[in-house]
Amino acid sequence: MSRLSPDLQRLITWSRCAPQSPPSAAPLGFAARVASRWCSPSPVNLFGIWQRAIWGSAWAAAAVIVTGLALLAAQKMETNSTYDVSPAFQVVSTDLVP
Repeated sequence: MSRLSPDLQRLITWSRCAPQSPPSAAPLGFAARVASRWCSPSPVNLFGIWQRAIWGSAWAAAAVIVTGLALLAAQKMETNSTYDVSPAFQVVSTDLVP
């Protein structure tokens, strides 16, 4: 085993005898400031507004595409012959809107 130098040994023994430091307390009004920041509305962020608008339009476009594909699949399943190429609005006008 390696021996510690006498200076280091003396520092270690002095540190054991040192008094404990008191726990640091939060400054006065800290909890009130934290609560007020948490409850206050965030400032207007133009990037966030644009991002929400773009994501919303992407979800709307996806919904339109899924609806169109569902109508197309319903039309293809109802065909009576291979030469029947009726438009999709007939499916909507006959099945969805009475």
